[in-house]
Amino acid sequence: MHRRQWLMGCSALLASLTLTHLPAKANPDKSRLTLVFDDRTSLSHLPLLLAEQLGFFKAEGLEIEWVEQPSQPAAMAALTQATADVMCASYDTALLLKQKGFDVVCIAQIARTPQWALGVSNKNVPNFKTMADLSGKRIGLMDAEGSAQRCLSFSVLRSGLKPNDFQWVYFNSSLQAMVAARTGAVDALFASDPVMTALEKKDDLTVVRNWRTLKQTQQVFGGLLPGNCLLVSQALVQQHPNACQALVSAVVRCLKWLRTAGPSDLLRYMVDNPVVPDRLVYLNAIDNLRESFSLDGLLLPEAQQVSLRMLRLLDPKLLSATLAWQGTVNNDFVRKAKQRYRM
Repeated sequence: MHRRQWLMGCSALLASLTLTHLPAKANPDKSRLTLVFDDRTSLSHLPLLLAEQLGFFKAEGLEIEWVEQPSQPAAMAALTQATADVMCASYDTALLLKQKGFDVVCIAQIARTPQWALGVSNKNVPNFKTMADLSGKRIGLMDAEGSAQRCLSFSVLRSGLKPNDFQWVYFNSSLQAMVAARTGAVDALFASDPVMTALEKKDDLTVVRNWRTLKQTQQVFGGLLPGNCLLVSQALVQQHPNACQALVSAVVRCLKWLRTAGPSDLLRYMVDNPVVPDRLVYLNAIDNLRESFSLDGLLLPEAQQVSLRMLRLLDPKLLSATLAWQGTVNNDFVRKAKQRYRM
């Protein structure tokens, strides 16, 4: 009898220890979230798309409806008009929305840098030395009013030039931008991966500004300028905190997975991408972005200040504006996810 009781006690203890180490299954108060973003082919969205491929959203009891918009302003409109629950965009987008009176909050950071790169055409501008060599030239961009325009305009101003010193050419898709760069229809291209890596590999472009890296981002912006984040309304946080937690937990779990994912892991869960059907280019593009992805999803006050500083240089009126930027970030969901996944 004593031996039987002892064995039963050991079994109960083992079961309790096992359950303690298993992540608690989420019970979201809203099981379906609509997520809006621009350019699905951009690998800046990789952690989100991988979280779907890996089944992390499903494990949280969450279903994501993906909505792609042709531009960042269109995506912003979807969030402000409540046709989307979540927007994936750079953190400075949250500050702009706040300035316009929309109560928005970042609940997780996906990228520590903007993840853009400026490539100069080897055919059209073979002897590039400084940004002044592009004066009067055609520079291709994905969006007329998005984060790419803001980042490049900031760099141009810092170099002593003005944005109107260049001819801006806007594209509706990554494929269109790639064709323009390869045919010489533009003299330079400012875009994200995998487009930039694919063009580098074919020797169509030489990257001269690289904000996929921490070092160059810090050099130009005086710190780490946050890239993509998960932006939601304060109303969603208040009304559906469990859904927000489920969303963030899935993404933070994927960021942890990405830290150690090797080539075979990435190819196994490779996200279909019409821009790069070549598996080697796909892996190279991810390697070029790897250090820029957030390690844990936290967005720190120092990074918020870098975004605010950029916007104030672009629009001096913001110098006198009182932006309650502290209220545009909520790290509570990330902290709970980090504790759960021991990060």
